[in-house]
Amino acid sequence: MNKIITLAKSLINLIYPLHCASCGRHIESVNDRGVCDLCLKKIKRNPLPYCPSCGRSMHTSEDVCAECRAMRPFFSSARSTCMYEGALKELIHKFKYNNRRMLSGTFAGIMLDFIKENPDAVEGIDIITFVPLRRNRALARGFNQSKLLASLIGKSLGIPVTECLEKTRLTKNQNELSRENRLVNLKGAFRIRPDIEEAVVRGAGILIIDDVMTTGATLNEMSRALIDRGADKVRCLTLARGI
Repeated sequence: MNKIITLAKSLINLIYPLHCASCGRHIESVNDRGVCDLCLKKIKRNPLPYCPSCGRSMHTSEDVCAECRAMRPFFSSARSTCMYEGALKELIHKFKYNNRRMLSGTFAGIMLDFIKENPDAVEGIDIITFVPLRRNRALARGFNQSKLLASLIGKSLGIPVTECLEKTRLTKNQNELSRENRLVNLKGAFRIRPDIEEAVVRGAGILIIDDVMTTGATLNEMSRALIDRGADKVRCLTLARGI
């Protein structure tokens, strides 16, 4: 059966050649990642040391970073597997805006490798959730990239995935705003979905999945909403960390 599948992929590749989503180099039909090995090697992991609270990369080992000392986040910890730069930045952009859903398996695999190396990232987790999209944005994009990653990670770990939250209002794109305005932009922007019973959240350890973390404003506001409704703790995991 595997030989038949491989042959079918080879025939399809003759008619519709596969190319790396990053560099455009031709890739073999057996490569179902959508990225060539050379570009995968260019993806840079988030280096140690980083803040034990928000996961921000630091030059020296400290208790927590200056921002977390000034304003403790609502999440217990946030971790990002890689740096949001170079090949990965381009791949994430194509994933989200060019409908390259094939990349979801590659991205989820990178995050699962991180979890294997850092099991504390999912310690005590009962539920996995993800950053919701407003209906109009989800329709325009065709899918929710965070939901797709969460589904793959949850399936691999055997942890249920639940859409716990919804956005209460339309907000500006975070990447268009300064750090200060990002914090204000999302203040109170999330709430528990009406169809989610309080017992689901109360006392639960919840992991939020997203593709990119920059200031952490989105993850912090989501964590606030979950903690306010009785979640025991909230952890966050993203594919990439922006500066």
